[in-house]
Amino acid sequence: MTSLLASPAASESATAFGNLDLTGWGARDLLKERRALMVQLSAPVTSEGQADAVRAALYLDLAELHLAQMMLPEASGYLAAVDTEGLDARSLARHHSIATTLHLLGATAESFPAIAASEGWTQGVALRTAALARSGDMDADLLPLAVAGLSSLSDPIAAAILPDLLEAALAADDWDAAKALASDFSRHPMLRDSAAYRFLLARASEQSGDVLTAFDGYAEAAQGGDVYAYRARLAIVELGRRTETLPLEDAVALLKTARWSWSGDRYATQGAALLARYAAELGDTQAALWALQRVMTTADSPEEAEQARQHALSVISDFYRAGAAGDMPLDAFIEGHAAIMSHWGLEEGVIESAIALPESLFGAGMTAIAAREFRGLRAIAESAGSMGQSVLDPDVIDRLRRDEAQALLAGGQADAAVDLLISFGDRPDADPQMQRLLIQALSKAGRSDQMTQLRGLALDIDTRRDRAVGLYESGRWDAAKQALDDLRATYPAQFTFADATRLTLAAYQAGDMDTVRRTAAAFPTLTDLPAWEELATGLLGPAPAAEGLSTEMLRLSMANADRVLETVKSVGTGEASE
Repeated sequence: MTSLLASPAASESATAFGNLDLTGWGARDLLKERRALMVQLSAPVTSEGQADAVRAALYLDLAELHLAQMMLPEASGYLAAVDTEGLDARSLARHHSIATTLHLLGATAESFPAIAASEGWTQGVALRTAALARSGDMDADLLPLAVAGLSSLSDPIAAAILPDLLEAALAADDWDAAKALASDFSRHPMLRDSAAYRFLLARASEQSGDVLTAFDGYAEAAQGGDVYAYRARLAIVELGRRTETLPLEDAVALLKTARWSWSGDRYATQGAALLARYAAELGDTQAALWALQRVMTTADSPEEAEQARQHALSVISDFYRAGAAGDMPLDAFIEGHAAIMSHWGLEEGVIESAIALPESLFGAGMTAIAAREFRGLRAIAESAGSMGQSVLDPDVIDRLRRDEAQALLAGGQADAAVDLLISFGDRPDADPQMQRLLIQALSKAGRSDQMTQLRGLALDIDTRRDRAVGLYESGRWDAAKQALDDLRATYPAQFTFADATRLTLAAYQAGDMDTVRRTAAAFPTLTDLPAWEELATGLLGPAPAAEGLSTEMLRLSMANADRVLETVKSVGTGEASE
């Protein structure tokens, strides 16, 4: 409950307190007294000055009447109608006491000014002690005075603060005060069988070591619907886990049910933190992340929110690690991934962890789904900047593009892979792996014209070889010969026997006998393959004109070339030198 009035100003702290007749007003019939006061308020008054004083006194009476009945909004409204200008000292002191009481009854951990303003008010010591207990700054020395001060309060006000006082006494191990306060509960019908009473008695049993009685008390308290019933559910979980009498699965199930019964305060945040802890331990990723998101939203400080965020990122990382290891069914992996990306996709580090899913799909042969998931992750990563998030490392985005292309190629979608890579892989500064993939995609798609245009790029040896092989296999003899000759000139030590064979055959088909002679002359020094010299030099005769070749001659010529290459492949690769 928040304060119903603004916190008292510094100047108000010096205002004298007036004694309130809360017990008297609390014992009266509310409707009858309010009707009588309202009649007096509407009665004519002879002089204007007298009217202001009478009206102020009646509003103060109405405020105190409703305060004594714990009707705080109404009391606050009547008090606000009082013009403090021109009040006599006694009325001003009374106004100050009513306002302070309202502040103390609505005090929270953020209400330190209001609590500080009540220091020195003897009649309000019980109210002040209860407010300190709620704020988490309890002064145990005040407890005996608070117990004695309850007699000056109306029953509704006393009933409102008794649970706070008893909990403070238990926390301070003041058993004398606790016994006195607990005996007072029976005087108030609203507290006698309340969840608050059951909860606090169970707390006392737990502190004294009587675990079974504590469990029974918490279970009874948990049947209610107020904050103490919610706290009782949390207490069952904590006590059950601490004593190893509540299985982890049951603890998580209880917390997941309880999360809908209370919200909006520190106890709700405490419940969310417990759920996050135990759900993560159980491996219930979605419940843990839901809870951590609640903790981040309701955190009291940026540090607490950041701690919850880091915990969430750790939970997400563990989820993807388990999925990649095969510790969960694939459908659960996909479903959990979709839920994570809808809420956490833009968080730092999530994309990198999530790559594990499409990688697992790719490894399982589900290439189309893997490509789709790689594409989805890349879209999220590329949109981070426009969504106000930190832009992902470009290397990660390039990796996602490469992985998507690999999945497309493996699934027979070479043209789609080319379309994905062509604007990135044909740049001189492009990633070598992306260039290699582009060349593979162009080769599989039969788009040799575009592959020929890649000659000017600064390709590494593997990419150069892939391009040359693709041109060779697509029958682009001039381009293949040029590519293989460039490979030989640039990387003479890594120019393999298979490379030399393709160069010889491509040069022959292109009618470049000089290259055939030069390459064939070098081959006998590279291998001991029997009859190689005969096979190679057999190509040195000029290629016949196309119109003079029969279909059978063409078939035999190409078959012979293929036989040479297959023979070479069966022997292995070697090194060639000029």
